[in-house]
Amino acid sequence: MSKVFGRITILFCMTMLITGCSTANESIQRIALLAPFEGRYSEIGYEAYYAVRLAMQERDTERIELLAIDDGSSETSAINRAKALANDPLVNVVLVLGETATKPEVQAAFGQTPVIIVGQWHSTPSTENVFMLASDQLQTLISPTAQVEPIVDSNVVGGEVFALKQVPKLVDDLSGITVVSSASLPDKAFQQRYVGSGQFVSAPGLLATLAYDAAGIALDALQTPDARNAIATMTYTGINGSIQFVDGYWADAPINYYRYDAKGNLTPEDRPVK
Repeated sequence: MSKVFGRITILFCMTMLITGCSTANESIQRIALLAPFEGRYSEIGYEAYYAVRLAMQERDTERIELLAIDDGSSETSAINRAKALANDPLVNVVLVLGETATKPEVQAAFGQTPVIIVGQWHSTPSTENVFMLASDQLQTLISPTAQVEPIVDSNVVGGEVFALKQVPKLVDDLSGITVVSSASLPDKAFQQRYVGSGQFVSAPGLLATLAYDAAGIALDALQTPDARNAIATMTYTGINGSIQFVDGYWADAPINYYRYDAKGNLTPEDRPVK
């Protein structure tokens, strides 16, 4: 993991230096991914990275680059990195994940650059340039203090963070955990494509399908002169169904409930758990 992250970081530094020292090549466009790639929640960043990379591999993206940036695990570092991305003239869409990268102050630091929040992280779209790939109802369904550790409440409703692969390893009793998300679990075909997209890629989790669709939205938007307007007005059909944004949220987004089975695998619930 650390070696992969090192290559991503070097790519970021090199491209930023090139941008600062030469005339920007307007035929090249960049999708940036700001998420945790180090520390406790690094799997969030890597799961999204492999999904976005897969989406780009499956389309004609010769003139589009992916910049994957660690959020730095603090609001200050995330703000600074958001500002750096906003100042890169080639970055036209940013995908963000995790509680740090999605804070209102970080969103604001992106300025006019359109941002897609992938999943629900106790945040809301804070500017007209931010779009949340999640239902607007999830904020009220998720327990306000829901965190992976420590889980004190035996009956907790959490967002995508509770779907991480580390959860079954950290929690002895999974029976009281409900995961609620607008994401669908990856099917076998997606799993095979995802794992086969590169070396050392582990099986995708719940976030992978959302990140893949977010990348598809971004790629479609980059085919237009105004990426922000394209995201705001397009109807995109992806793995998770029809996606259109209204007031910054995914309109009529699905609300899916999941529970863990006896083997620690996330399984869909037929109906909401009261």
